[in-house]
This record gives sequence, structure tokens and C-alpha cells, in this order.
Amino acid sequence: MAPRPSSGELWGLHLMPPRILVDCCLPNGMLVSLECLREAPLISVKQQLFTEARKYPLYHLLQEESCYIFVGVTQEAEREEFYDETRRLCDLRLFHPILKVIEPLGNREEKILNREIGFAIGMPICEFELVKDPEVQDFRRSILSVCREAMEEREGGGAHTQALYVYPPSVESSPQLPQHIYCKLDKGRLIVTIWVVVSPSNAKQKYTLKISHDCLPEQLIAEAIRKKTRSMHLSAQQLRLCVQEYQGQYILKSAPALRHIRQRQHPRHRQDLREDRYLSRRRASM
Repeated sequence: MAPRPSSGELWGLHLMPPRILVDCCLPNGMLVSLECLREAPLISVKQQLFTEARKYPLYHLLQEESCYIFVGVTQEAEREEFYDETRRLCDLRLFHPILKVIEPLGNREEKILNREIGFAIGMPICEFELVKDPEVQDFRRSILSVCREAMEEREGGGAHTQALYVYPPSVESSPQLPQHIYCKLDKGRLIVTIWVVVSPSNAKQKYTLKISHDCLPEQLIAEAIRKKTRSMHLSAQQLRLCVQEYQGQYILKSAPALRHIRQRQHPRHRQDLREDRYLSRRRASM
């Protein structure tokens, strides 16, 4: 979940200074003052706190740091338990920079879920439960019915629908390319630029290919190998063997503005299987 806006970060201050002094109350009765960054997440504050707590008495009474959470008083004069340790200090909207370390009580997962629901609806879940408006109650019942029907439909489809729910595919449901996209292509073909990374110098060789829009990654790799070997004048049989041997040794790695091929090697095979080596061997046999 994205952090809330950082306005009114601390009582009396619109913006915290870059570093603040945070007082942390430990369960063993010790009060530890920490100088923390304004954007420091709670998990790093906790690590810094327990590192500093080793210098204080009664440290042996503390459990592992994962057994504790922070609790503080917000500007709304509410005591809030901070289960999400990725939140930053400047997003807590504390009344004073004082944090108490406690052992969480109750169901941790349920409290985290209630907190996220409260952020989504704009009010704490406990206040929402007190709402007796008939319209709100009807809406809650209808939402519950819709969620139950979706869950029953998902469970009725077996393992396939369960997998689609956990890993939803981000592809078009129709196998046909939309017409407005197809019109922008050159008879269904598009230009793809590939950079081949050659180990161990990490030098890059650039190849520009014009392929069909429904070309598979294996076909794209094969086409790149064919273009690389074009200047060597291999026979059709030699080219076919070259593609068969090295097509499975490369994978496509994409980035927002970069697509290149990087060789994939098994850790048990330390010998160099680069394509350049294969081509040199082929050239020597001709």
C-alpha cells in the first residue's frame, strides 16, 4: 500500500527536519534515544534500536526484535499500533517523536487487514462497525454476496481457476491482434532490436530484425543467430545445426527500453559455449 501524504508530519511542524531524535521505550524499562532520518522506515529504526539497546542494562530480558512492534500516539490523539514496518517516520503523523515497543496482542494478520481496510474506506474499521445506516448495511450485504459468488465460481473451476486467480495473465483474451494496432505494422511485421552480450568482456553486438508480430521468443533467438552467421556463408545444413545447438543456450531479457540476449549457462558446465566459439569452429571446418 502506498504511504499516506506526509503533510503535518509532527505536531507543530509541517515538515520534520532531516534528522530527528526519537525516544523509544523498551519493555525492560529502558528509554533509548535515537537520532533517525526523517524518511527512515520502522524496520530500520527497530534494528538501530536493538543495536543500541545492547549498550544498556537488562538487555538480556528482551526477546528477538521480530517479537515486538512499535506503538505511538498520533495527532488524532489515538493510540496506534504500527504493524507495517515499511512505513516511514514522516508518515506516522506522531504527536511527539515517542515510540513504545510492545508485544502484539491478538491476530496480527487480522489487525493488518483491518488497518488496510480502514485506509481504503477513510475511517477506522471499529468506527465503520458502529455505522447503522440502512443504506450502508445493504451495500455491505451486496458486496459480501458478490464476493461469495466470485469465490464459489473460482473454487468450482478447480486448480486452473485457482492458478489464474493467483497469477492473473496480463494478455489479451483474443488471439487476434486488434485492428488499430495491426494497421500500424508493416504487413503484420515489426522491427525488434537485440543486443547480444558476449562474455566475459560484456561487449554488446546489435542486431535489428524484422519479424512477425506473433513470433515466439525461440523463433526470435533463432533469427538472431541466422543473422549473425549470414556473413560466414554457411550451408543450409550447417546453419540448421548451428541454430539447433545454440538456440537453447540463450534467453531474452527485456527492459523498458532495451532487449538483449544473455547466455544461460549451467553451473556444472564451466566451459565456454559462446556462439563465437562455435562459429570459429565451423569456419575452420569449411
